[in-house]
Amino acid sequence: MSSNGSLMAAARFRGVYALLLTPFLQNKEIDWNGYDRYVDWQLSKRPDGIFAVCGSSEMELLSMRERLDLARRAAARAGGVPVLATGNVHEDPGEHEEELARMAETGVSGIVLIPPGHMGEDQSRLEHYFARLAELSPLPVFLYECPLASPRHVASDVYGRLARQHGIVGIKDTTCTPEGIRAKIESATGSLVFQANMSYLRESVLDGAQGIMATTGSAAVDAVLAYWRAETNGDTAAAEAAHELLVFLDAVLGKGYPATAKHLVNMRGIPMETVTRKSKGMNASAAQGMAIWWRAAQRALGLT
Repeated sequence: MSSNGSLMAAARFRGVYALLLTPFLQNKEIDWNGYDRYVDWQLSKRPDGIFAVCGSSEMELLSMRERLDLARRAAARAGGVPVLATGNVHEDPGEHEEELARMAETGVSGIVLIPPGHMGEDQSRLEHYFARLAELSPLPVFLYECPLASPRHVASDVYGRLARQHGIVGIKDTTCTPEGIRAKIESATGSLVFQANMSYLRESVLDGAQGIMATTGSAAVDAVLAYWRAETNGDTAAAEAAHELLVFLDAVLGKGYPATAKHLVNMRGIPMETVTRKSKGMNASAAQGMAIWWRAAQRALGLT
């Protein structure tokens, strides 16, 4: 995609994204009926987009067929809402061209690329890798500094060149620092830099971040939207109050994510087991913290 094309695409993809969890049955097989109900529930909150195959989906523990099926089902239910999905999860980079092509056929709106393995140790090699896949992709391409890779960060100058020269539309930044996200914003004017960190959310949005892709959006995207709308409408008091709740939620989710997020989804009326394929689980303390957060969010934001 050309740089002009990426700027046109950016207008469609900015805003708040709902991250999708993968519901599992007790035997750790995917609960497909539960997934459809959950996707519909997420869409009912009216997010600006959906991130269908991501870290919250436990994508590294899913087969390629499962990842493709999750993306396909989400895209089929989304209507006009943009759906993104990671297209290079396979541990062998030699398989990524085929994986990208197959993911692009699922009906998603854009492809997300993550740094493979240890490739980030050589930023010039990482740049060449992303540029090649971006040129091959028939869909708009985004980058994601996914914690599955080590090191996972994309240097701001590398990101800037990828956006200007190879049409990369945006990036989900996980430097978790105002300086890191500001550097990416400044390196590629007009591209979409998405924030994932709740503590520095306000600083990043006020500095020009064009959207939010965060774990809080897996079970409470309506709370993220409440913050975003208040901030973009200049309602500082409401933005500060919503931001405080998101920092609170982020801390509680961290006590066993994604099991904690699945518990909150279940509390909100969408049946979902807290089963994960990760080793992480949720204890009674996390459940109590989630219950306290939910009461506070209902009072402050009127969530249902």
